[in-house]
Amino acid sequence: MSENGKYIFRLYFNGCWRKVTIDDRLPTSNGSRALHVIDRNNPNLLWPALVEKAYLKIRGGYDFPGSNSGSDLWVLTGWIPEQVFLQSDDVDRETLWRRIMKAFDYGDVLITLGTGKTSEIEAYSTGLPGEHDFTVLNLEVKSGKRLFLVKNPWSEGSGSVVDNKSILQHGVADHKLQLFKGVSETVREEQQSNVQPGTFWMNINHVFQHFESLYLNWNPGLFAYREDIHFSWDIASTRGLWASFGSNPQYQILSKAGGTVWLVLSRHFRSSDKASGNADKNLSTASAVDSGFISLYLFQNTGNKVYLTDSSIMRGPYVDSPNTLLKTELPASVPYTVVISEQKLDHSSHSFTLSAFSLQPLLVSEARDKYHYRTVRSGAWVPQTAGGNASSPEYFKNPQFSVDLPRSSDLSLLLELKSEEFPIHVKLVWSDGKPVRFVGARDVLGDSGEYRKGHAFAEVSNVPAGRYTVVCSTFEQGQLGEFNLQVGTMSECIVQRTFMRPAGQFVTRPKTAHFIDETDLLWTPLQCSRLTRLSVLAQSHETAGIRSSQATPSSLPLRLSLEIGHGLTKRTLASSSNDEYSNGYYGVQITDVDIQPYMCLHAGVRLVLERAGPLHSTGLEGVDVEVYSDANVELGSWLE
Repeated sequence: MSENGKYIFRLYFNGCWRKVTIDDRLPTSNGSRALHVIDRNNPNLLWPALVEKAYLKIRGGYDFPGSNSGSDLWVLTGWIPEQVFLQSDDVDRETLWRRIMKAFDYGDVLITLGTGKTSEIEAYSTGLPGEHDFTVLNLEVKSGKRLFLVKNPWSEGSGSVVDNKSILQHGVADHKLQLFKGVSETVREEQQSNVQPGTFWMNINHVFQHFESLYLNWNPGLFAYREDIHFSWDIASTRGLWASFGSNPQYQILSKAGGTVWLVLSRHFRSSDKASGNADKNLSTASAVDSGFISLYLFQNTGNKVYLTDSSIMRGPYVDSPNTLLKTELPASVPYTVVISEQKLDHSSHSFTLSAFSLQPLLVSEARDKYHYRTVRSGAWVPQTAGGNASSPEYFKNPQFSVDLPRSSDLSLLLELKSEEFPIHVKLVWSDGKPVRFVGARDVLGDSGEYRKGHAFAEVSNVPAGRYTVVCSTFEQGQLGEFNLQVGTMSECIVQRTFMRPAGQFVTRPKTAHFIDETDLLWTPLQCSRLTRLSVLAQSHETAGIRSSQATPSSLPLRLSLEIGHGLTKRTLASSSNDEYSNGYYGVQITDVDIQPYMCLHAGVRLVLERAGPLHSTGLEGVDVEVYSDANVELGSWLE
């Protein structure tokens, strides 16, 4: 007994061994037990209940919804967790038995079993409650049968058989206690002599039939070398299932001698007690278990970053457990890339530890980015630009970008939807940076292959210096959504949005419009000498490319209009986006407006540019305007 009422435990969580301090207050049981957790052979022992309290302190308290025994033992012992899905077709019973039997005999593995979701009738007929974990105390081979000695840690009985007839007569609800008194004779082996209360023998076939998971915790002392990488991953803007791997944490693993490598990914518990002033800085009371799934992918990609899942040589299952294991054999001196993946984690920052266990020295480092420069541009498919795939007559309307490459370089294109999920495609075309109307096979330097949901990736080697055009398309016409285009190169390049310009028309470009301080409206007079039909395009302008793969251009909500008259006689001839403000980076435009010379002389025609709210972005220099017309037009200076 502690004289000061404090107990200190050493538990493994959040990437290292940590000290957890608790007091001596324990919840009592309303049943026959004084405490919820006891040792039947020595009911006066306090340490089992104290261990439980220390563990639950870091898992959210006594209202903790539950975990699995593999994860629990990882925290309590630091032994490597492995989950075997017994219902998987990939699991061979003979191989599995030989592996665990040998290690169990040497004392190098702890074994537990877990049931999956079951109906009440099924649970009570077998005596095996659903979503419940059982301890394996022994493994034996008797009369050719491979047997597991299983213990139900909550059982209070002597292993007696559940009375199925009584259940049918009195109803399931009246016999819930039967779950903790024994298992059905249809599940356990006939010979049950010399077993402790709550224990029973099961052959391997019944184990595979009635349990969903086999949890193995391996002695880390089996491995001579270990490397730990601790990192955080902010997935506040992740799109989950249809996102590329471009923003996922990625690491290079390299073994000069080769051999067996086990990779454990552990999700850190998150504290909900930081604001309470608790003195335990290692982590006081953790929040409830995060929802979502994690997995590991392995690529033979010379240690470089990867963007698509297609070429993985190994992939672990997506699990809702705090940890997952990937086992592999590495060849000597060949770098591989391991990628951390998630599905449905809450959109916030998460911390992880990646632990690599090996028999030979192992190097773990961040995966290399093959491309030294990355330029990100935003765009959108709007009703006027959602042209569909290359077989569509409206294909040329799709968003296009010019790429000015000053020297020969490998080049990559990553196109990602921001929210929507429909098939998209990206293509690099010989076009001197000009918008393309038709694309022939000879014009294409490279593309992303088949249309792919949510993201598309293309990689082209040894692209000569020059100017090229990138076409971003959806599979079907009219599919609307915003996207990011990321261009990776070995040397700095210039990427700009380009627009399809009518052939044979005059192009007039006034000086760049700048909104200064609180100014939110600029205008310029427009003059023409004869009848002309004109279109106007305005686009937010940036002076430099973005080198960070995480950066995105700022946008300026703009509205463009043509007005005539003054005061009470003023009226609008045409406006962009149905007179609504639109993202200026994508471009706003007015199309096909007829202007007569007398309109300019008597009433006065003005081109008006408005913005919504003050400009906070430092990356935007101003707004570029282009006027396309049948005859020459003149524009004055921008006025407030």
